[in-house]
Amino acid sequence: MLADSCLLEDLQRFAYAPNGRPMCLYRDPAYPLRVHLQAPFRDHLLPPNFQAFNASMSAVRESVEWLFNDVVNYFKFIDLKKKKLD
Repeated sequence: MLADSCLLEDLQRFAYAPNGRPMCLYRDPAYPLRVHLQAPFRDHLLPPNFQAFNASMSAVRESVEWLFNDVVNYFKFIDLKKKKLD
């Protein structure tokens, strides 16, 4: 799905701050690690600052997931997966 979306190519072309630094999306660990796609740190023994980063990003991710859930609930009529095809 990531390859079909051309998201990585678009990020590589357009996702830069005015100062030239790359901007990134926080992703699920299943996707590849790239400059524009970042994920939680993975290791059993992480330094405290890495643990704090993971915890703060997890909280943000949960908030975004709640908002997506709200959108789906408010606009159930556009959920194409639940519609029967004739």
